[in-house]
Amino acid sequence: MKSTAKTRTTIHNDILKPVSLARLDVQGDLAVRSVMNYARLEGKWYRPWEVFSADQHGWPADWEGRIILALVSQAQATHRPPAWLDQIIDGVPGNFNTRGYYGVICQEGASDEQQLAGHSWLLRGLIAHYEWKKDRRVLGWIEQILRNLVLPAKENYRRYPVCQADIANLQGWVLSKLQSKGKSHALSGDLGCGFIALDGVSDAYRLLRWPELKELAEVMIERFLKIDLEGLHVQTHATLSALRGIIRFAEVTGNTTHLAAACRIFDRYKAVAMTEHYGNYNWWGKPRWTEPCGIIDSYIIAIWLWKLTGRVEYLEDAHHIYYNAATHAQRTIGSFGTDFCLGAELAPHEPSVEYDSRMVQPRTYEVYWCCTMRGGEFFARACESVFMTSGNTLVLPFYHNNTATVKLAGGTVQLRETTGYPYNGTVRLEVLAASRPKTTYTVKFYLPSWRKRRTVKLAVNGKPVATSLKDGFLVARTRLAPGMVLSLDFGIKLHTEETLNANSTEGRFSFRHGPMILAVDYDMESEDAGPRSEAVSLTRDTELEYAGQGSWKVKGGDIVLSPLYRIDRLAKPNTRRQALFG
Repeated sequence: MKSTAKTRTTIHNDILKPVSLARLDVQGDLAVRSVMNYARLEGKWYRPWEVFSADQHGWPADWEGRIILALVSQAQATHRPPAWLDQIIDGVPGNFNTRGYYGVICQEGASDEQQLAGHSWLLRGLIAHYEWKKDRRVLGWIEQILRNLVLPAKENYRRYPVCQADIANLQGWVLSKLQSKGKSHALSGDLGCGFIALDGVSDAYRLLRWPELKELAEVMIERFLKIDLEGLHVQTHATLSALRGIIRFAEVTGNTTHLAAACRIFDRYKAVAMTEHYGNYNWWGKPRWTEPCGIIDSYIIAIWLWKLTGRVEYLEDAHHIYYNAATHAQRTIGSFGTDFCLGAELAPHEPSVEYDSRMVQPRTYEVYWCCTMRGGEFFARACESVFMTSGNTLVLPFYHNNTATVKLAGGTVQLRETTGYPYNGTVRLEVLAASRPKTTYTVKFYLPSWRKRRTVKLAVNGKPVATSLKDGFLVARTRLAPGMVLSLDFGIKLHTEETLNANSTEGRFSFRHGPMILAVDYDMESEDAGPRSEAVSLTRDTELEYAGQGSWKVKGGDIVLSPLYRIDRLAKPNTRRQALFG
């Protein structure tokens, strides 16, 4: 997770393409989590008669855009039509102002950053819907939002404040307002949220290729890269959404300078604004809580940077984010909520909240106004990452149970994957059908750094095959004919890791089973042991015995360390888990 001194500034020669969601059926934990979230997204807050009036905090188009993007993403990933999406889409134009977008019409020459941020989500949702359904109405709405709200903000983006002096002499901007969205949500402003719009602008440019959108994106990126992110305590979700926009724009244009800048900022984020369980500080330098919106951004970014640069440490980041912060933030009802920042010593704003920086515990149990909706895209992107292709190369960067039909340059292959990962390193890939069974393909299996050395075995139909190791992947050349079975096996080791964030307390460490951080239940009913009233003291030399499902038990005692990830242990409001020791 530590940033590397060398930054590759070239875009990887063979950009990987994800598997088509239309040809993929995911099973297992990923499917369960996705369906749980999908069900929540059809609940009270996300129905047509609620969506257009739900926002009461000055974020026009934000709620509408997030839910459209979430439902489109989940519909494609699960193959189940959304219950309310058609009615929501039909209701979109009825809430436009006279210029064809949401919210107030600012005075001439002014821009509201919350309005632009919200419309970024609406653009992304509408673009996803248009590319899925090809509804010409939706394309028209996209174009009018761009022409009447977004493009006119170009000159204001040249003047967006990048330091305190700029804020004191503010021109052209209505900055993020102070607001409190719930009883446990501190009074806050989300400075930098105007650059969330980079995500929508770059997506619109990818679709439309308007020269004026390219000019706007370049202006926005140039200004964003000048912002004192840490000095101004810019919101990390806004930062990471902007980075997603920059990375997409770099991919479309081939601009390696923009890609290198995104790598630098993400590496800095990992060093000083990421928690010890791979969540985010809500603001740079202010670790008051994590925000799943930002965590999900970081997961998508990590995969994207790995695809574009070939740097396997970014793929390792994605595994850590997925198997710890992102999935721990999912609650028992399928929603997403915030946690306190593991490792950070800054006290929470509510004195009545008992907090220990060694613990992972919910802060706001459900953030239904944004984070729950971001779960939709999160799970769709996780599904897409099961298989990736480039030419005649099949890549497995993650391991999930699934069946898929994968198109390669040399033919189409239908596969069934079964795996014990992340609890063990068993992967079984069965070929169900193949259009060209005599074609030889390159198959790459991700080999994480937490595997046990000298335990890696790959066999085809039970017989070992020649392999090589390159950029964190085990590489084999083989035919993929019906009836063939590729079997990968590698050991998962128990290990400890020092704290990662430069601001965390020195001397502490975590126990890991593969990518999963292990924790002791505290002040709650546990399936493995009774409730505990105080933190436990363990050392790196503490002897542990494997107890199954990624859990480990202190030898000769009753203390059990279990993964934050386990789906049978989703966080409840009173969940507290000790994940740091020493």
